[in-house]
Amino acid sequence: AGHAARLFAVAAMDVDHEGARWAQDEDSGIVWCDSAEAMLVAVGRGAVGVEVGAADSATVLAALGQVVARLQSLSLTGCGLEPAEVVQLGRLLSQTQLRAIGVSNNTGVDLAAWAELWSSLPRTVSKYDFGDCELPDEALPKLMSTLVRGQVHELLLDGNKFTDISPILPCVSEAAGLTELDLGDNDLGDPQILALAQVMPGSMLTTLCIGRNPVSDAGVVPLVQVLPRTRIRILHLDSTQISDATLDALASVLAATNLEELHIDQTRVTEAGALRLCQALPTSKVTLLDAEDNNFSEGTMSAIEAALRRDSVVQ
Repeated sequence: AGHAARLFAVAAMDVDHEGARWAQDEDSGIVWCDSAEAMLVAVGRGAVGVEVGAADSATVLAALGQVVARLQSLSLTGCGLEPAEVVQLGRLLSQTQLRAIGVSNNTGVDLAAWAELWSSLPRTVSKYDFGDCELPDEALPKLMSTLVRGQVHELLLDGNKFTDISPILPCVSEAAGLTELDLGDNDLGDPQILALAQVMPGSMLTTLCIGRNPVSDAGVVPLVQVLPRTRIRILHLDSTQISDATLDALASVLAATNLEELHIDQTRVTEAGALRLCQALPTSKVTLLDAEDNNFSEGTMSAIEAALRRDSVVQ
């Protein structure tokens, strides 16, 4: 009981909800640390998963040298690692049993340094987070050479500069355990979403984020049409160019899908399309529908809420 109390005390530290990526989830077991000192305290009190945000990179790496062997999950976000420090991080992690690694919001690192880090990561890692790093297309084949060495469960690559995701499609199609794929806020067009749709049936994916990409109905409708042959429970289509054609496609298949959470905020959908989707909601598993910032009337939002299950949430 004392050990659990100590962990709770550490976990109760204020989380920077603007900067945090993993620690925002209260059930994650990840402790938010705003400095190297806070990380040392957290690990000293028994934490095995930490997220360090906007802390001095040199100090963080020095502290990691003392505690890295005790960690199972490590996220460094906004710490501004220099290329040489990214390489140093790989050396620190190479002999560990780490299960999850994240270096996010870390731009200005050359591809050679990233490749050195990735090649040094232990095979035990199954969660990879390299979001908001402005990685180019050329990074994906190098990252894939690491991913194919073991099982990948979560792959978070939002906020980069990807226009071609073909190198990572085998991770989806081979049903190797990938359950969460975040490709939001890249430069993906409809052809990439079509290619993704082709490999999704039979995959293990349950969460897919393709929001904030320049995609439209041309790519998203075919993806929606294969949803009944997937395990997708959470789908982010926010801040895209989808319109009512996507909503109509969703309405036609929703009852046959596993979809529980749908994000269509900041898109080109209309109230008429949303009301047609409402007709399919009662027979679906959807419990959360985010339709914010679409200029919907209170009447339409109320209709959506009424169509959802009682324990559902409409945003």
